[in-house]
Amino acid sequence: MLTKRPKRQYESEIVNLEDMIPQDHFLRVIEKYFDWNFIYEEVEKQYSVFGRPSIDPVVLFKVHILKFLFHEDSLRRTYENLKYNNLYRWFIGYNLNESVPDHSTYSQNYKRKFCKLEKDILQTVFDKVIELLVDYNCLDMTAVYIDSTHTKAYANKKKNHKEVVQIEAKKYQKELELEIALKGLKEEDFTNEEYLEEVEKIIRCNEEVDTEEVIGEKEIIVSDVDKDAGMLYKSDKEKMFGYNTSVICDNNNYVLTVDTNGSNVHDSVSFYQSFENLSSHFDISDIDYFVGDAAYITPHICKTIIDLDMIPAFPYTRLEYRKGYFKKYEFTYDEYNDIYICPNEKDLIPTGRIDKNGYIVYKSDSNDCMNCPFKEKCTKSKYKQILRHVWEEYKEMVNDYRHHDDVKEIYRQRPQHIERVFADGKMKYGLRKTYFKSKERVHRELTLLYACMNLKKFALHHYA
Repeated sequence: MLTKRPKRQYESEIVNLEDMIPQDHFLRVIEKYFDWNFIYEEVEKQYSVFGRPSIDPVVLFKVHILKFLFHEDSLRRTYENLKYNNLYRWFIGYNLNESVPDHSTYSQNYKRKFCKLEKDILQTVFDKVIELLVDYNCLDMTAVYIDSTHTKAYANKKKNHKEVVQIEAKKYQKELELEIALKGLKEEDFTNEEYLEEVEKIIRCNEEVDTEEVIGEKEIIVSDVDKDAGMLYKSDKEKMFGYNTSVICDNNNYVLTVDTNGSNVHDSVSFYQSFENLSSHFDISDIDYFVGDAAYITPHICKTIIDLDMIPAFPYTRLEYRKGYFKKYEFTYDEYNDIYICPNEKDLIPTGRIDKNGYIVYKSDSNDCMNCPFKEKCTKSKYKQILRHVWEEYKEMVNDYRHHDDVKEIYRQRPQHIERVFADGKMKYGLRKTYFKSKERVHRELTLLYACMNLKKFALHHYA
């Protein structure tokens, strides 16, 4: 039977907003388990005792969180939706007939009050969410996964110029210089007492002498609109300005650390800030496996992980060699005699020279190479030369771990964890691009984005 609804009539109804919200909605879980009172403690000093009553600061932060939870295009759009979205009104504690704040309220409050706090308030929100996860035993630190993803910057790629910038020294430069000095000492002839005295002198000198913070200059492309954004070359023809967000997550896909750099910063460089944040906020003794992709296979990163009794789960890296020539792994390293043996069973002996990057030079005898039947596949020069890093044994240990069954299984799970986090962020939370400029503002926004991801995952997967 065809039914036609009568003409719309407006009648007064008694409505309870609490009854309109489903009991199993994830916002109810967030409201029940997450305590927002810390915001009052953080911002209290920024408000005067006298004057007109302000808008509740918790309301401002809740609206900002709604933007990410429901993938709104902008904060302005979220405030517009507050006018007619009853779910939003319930979450911020407003009645149906109560006037909602204007979209400019949050930005003006942040500019005049919140950005002047001693601690970044959005980072504090992220930390409080982590505390919630710890309190309810949601984290599984058996294995942690590190990776980075790119977020498109709010900058026109055609508006750019070139600048000469300084090249900063490596984070581990002082440690590398000490290792080079100690390696060089082994070539000398000392008694045991003299050797120990020399080691003490080198260590003391290394502690007293400051390492240069700037080691050179290079030319880079800089945006006219956002100087902190880095040029990202997605292909030979496609490029854009963007930011690189380095993230570490646990076995349950909860984000543990967030660090933001320009897209021209390599993952092996951004690793150190992420790892420092992980070490300062969590007990890394609980971590058994540290999982990453090929970008993190550097001698010092491998050394850092192994020295802390973690098992690195990294993939095989296929280095680029000249076609038709022997690969480095085809030369056997004799650890006892500290020599390389070539495919023709001739020795490559260390020259005793170590360059500033920590590579030891191993050189063959020119007479051996002159009559070698494999010379055409080995080198065009009079002798063969191989470089070996002072921490090369750690990379070899990582390559050995790669063949263990448990490491293979852990690495196979990587797409289900860290890559799943990035996929969700881009599809559901607006991680693809940012409308903010400067590294500081972009980092704040992305930190809150990942806090919302953790909060929603907590609500849906554990207590909904």
